[in-house]
Amino acid sequence: MTLHPPHARNQSHNRPDDRQDALDKALQLIGQQDDGVELLVEALARRSQTLAPALDAVVNAQRSLDALRPALASLPTAVTPELAQGAMATENAWRSMEREFGLLRAQDASKTLGSRAKGRSTLAHDRRESGQLLGVRRGNAVLYPGFQFDRNGDVHQVIPALIHLARQTRRSDEDLAQWICLPSGYLDGDRPVDRMQDADAVLAAARGHFGVEW
Repeated sequence: MTLHPPHARNQSHNRPDDRQDALDKALQLIGQQDDGVELLVEALARRSQTLAPALDAVVNAQRSLDALRPALASLPTAVTPELAQGAMATENAWRSMEREFGLLRAQDASKTLGSRAKGRSTLAHDRRESGQLLGVRRGNAVLYPGFQFDRNGDVHQVIPALIHLARQTRRSDEDLAQWICLPSGYLDGDRPVDRMQDADAVLAAARGHFGVEW
């Protein structure tokens, strides 16, 4: 009888074939059950805490796809993968903006501006209509990105100029808000939102991005 050292016996239980068999079983589980992804993630998370963040991302992606399927199925024409991917990227950008800066209701935005009136939402609405405040449509509501306010609750000086420029080039307030939160080559890779105090640089970057001639 041949005796194997302990480490050899341990290695025999972790052969590539064993790992492949485990992977095949996991994939089979995913294919057979609607909740297969979450079951697999739970099992793996129990084995290794270091995998937890990545596994959470997998579950969130699966849930996003599940939420999209009914909407896509109701459309009269087929949706290309590129269009679906673009829609998901845009939605993720809005959620990221809300997490980092907040998207304020009109009443909260008016309060930030210092309004003490009972109908506080009026101030934010009036400022938006006059191009002094940036408001974006989310569903049936108009929300106000928190990044446009400084620590004192004042609107950054560059915001009205950016709004004027966007409207001049027929870009929506939503387009402008998204651009403000994205890295810009005109700012050496910085995001405009991180350079709000440098109004001239941000405005020049916006002119370059939106194709405005000097």
